[in-house]
Amino acid sequence: MNKIYQDWLKSYKVSIQDKNIMKKMSPEMINNYFSDHPLSFGTAGIRSTMGPGTRQLNEFVYTQFVFGYAKYLISVNKKNLVIVGHDNRKNSDKYCLLAAKILSSFGIKVLLFNKNNLMPTPIISYVIRKLKCSGGIIITASHNPKNYNGFKVYNPDGGQILPDVANKIQKLMPKNKDLLNLEWKEKKNLISYLNDDVVNSYFIEAKQAIVNKKILSINKKYPIVFTGHHGTSCKLLPKFMKLLKFNIKPYQKQCFYNSDFVNSKISNPEDIKSFDDSIKYANSIKSDFIIGIDPDADRMAALIKKNNIWRLISGNEMGIIFTYYKLKHLSKSIKNKFIISSYVSNNLIDNIAKQYSCQVYRTGTGFKWMGALLSKYCKQKYFVLAFEEAIGALCTTINRDKDSFTASALASEIYYEYKNKRMDFIDILEKEIYPKFGYWFGETYSHTFKELNWKSIIQQKMDFLKKYKRKKIGTFNIKKILWNTKGDCLDWILDGNSWIRFRASGTEPKFKIYFNLYGKNKSDGLLKFEQTKKEMLKIIF
Repeated sequence: MNKIYQDWLKSYKVSIQDKNIMKKMSPEMINNYFSDHPLSFGTAGIRSTMGPGTRQLNEFVYTQFVFGYAKYLISVNKKNLVIVGHDNRKNSDKYCLLAAKILSSFGIKVLLFNKNNLMPTPIISYVIRKLKCSGGIIITASHNPKNYNGFKVYNPDGGQILPDVANKIQKLMPKNKDLLNLEWKEKKNLISYLNDDVVNSYFIEAKQAIVNKKILSINKKYPIVFTGHHGTSCKLLPKFMKLLKFNIKPYQKQCFYNSDFVNSKISNPEDIKSFDDSIKYANSIKSDFIIGIDPDADRMAALIKKNNIWRLISGNEMGIIFTYYKLKHLSKSIKNKFIISSYVSNNLIDNIAKQYSCQVYRTGTGFKWMGALLSKYCKQKYFVLAFEEAIGALCTTINRDKDSFTASALASEIYYEYKNKRMDFIDILEKEIYPKFGYWFGETYSHTFKELNWKSIIQQKMDFLKKYKRKKIGTFNIKKILWNTKGDCLDWILDGNSWIRFRASGTEPKFKIYFNLYGKNKSDGLLKFEQTKKEMLKIIF
């Protein structure tokens, strides 16, 4: 029998409730959840389900994480100041306090937000930079299901740590077999609380996201519906948007903090089903624009009602629109402009950027890479935008992570500007961008596995795709099949500037397929896309 499992069953430190859960576990679950291999950093920190065991999230595993981080900080700095924040998930506030107490036991000064209130990820990133901290911790699982939580670590620049630092922290973490025996003693004098001035300071600086400054003084009549999916943006996003004089209309049933996501069965705004209820509200107040934000408030998605049908604007499409709008309105005197995007995001922005003499830099998936690249270049060059296909965007240099607040402001500005011209986001794409820069069609297809051995299943599929023998997919010729080391994905390079990429999610049991295809015109491109996607899914699944 698994020794770690037996030790947990015998320990007085493990609650009766958790022991009852453990007794119902199958042998496969026991070996999976009580492994001697610790949880590791993925695309965006560490995420897992909450529950008992060394590979689920609980007070013992969080203690393991914080011990590793504290030891790392001490190894690089004699004096440290760390911010710890959290989202709306169950026990996030508890684990946030736990992290603060453990850090203090190592002699590290800790800042918590006022009354240990939850706080959006982009604001925490901003505050790390503003207060010149040594780093930060956010207890969050972003848009994952409600039974998940996570652990994100930030560097002094306000960006997520890169793998070199993550590996060092990992090596300094206590072993799984020792988790029940870790001891520490809180030093209360090292823990202090911030007031709300930091949030107001962020609001002032976040106004930089607005391109046409004239609209800041104009009351904008068109109603914009907002849903925060019970997360950290519920109260602060409406406050920020009202400062910009946008007519924001929160969908109140999903705009209060709740750890069970009681009125939001799906909290990921990348999924149009997450908007089912807010659409009804928008229809009732005659709004044709909805903003949806995920629980930790780093991702924003937009919905437009066109011809009486609601249409989700994908992360790729919004990135294209942001790129076009910002470059179109920038002064020609601004030189050395640059945009950052991921390898799995569209390449249509390269066509747009080329016309405006703007450089496009590509990174692996995850804003940790984009934040680092922004810091590398922003002092010598003019930063325009960073975005990825998974609806995340950064529009200013005030922080180093995806920011739904500034993205909402920019999207709302564009909506308002074009609404006055009787146009919308879809019109911008189909009437202004595609005819000039190429008829692009793209989608991210995501398949979720329920099996515990999902990693090995994905590897089998990836191995099959690496050795694929046929030379065509749909109507496209497959020119090359190669592993993209920087993008951590498999590339199928097709003719006509098109490609398909394959990648395993770094935070969830998902296999993702990224389509980036072109056609001669709208109907031709749509037909090619549908044929290619249908054939691809038949091949894999």
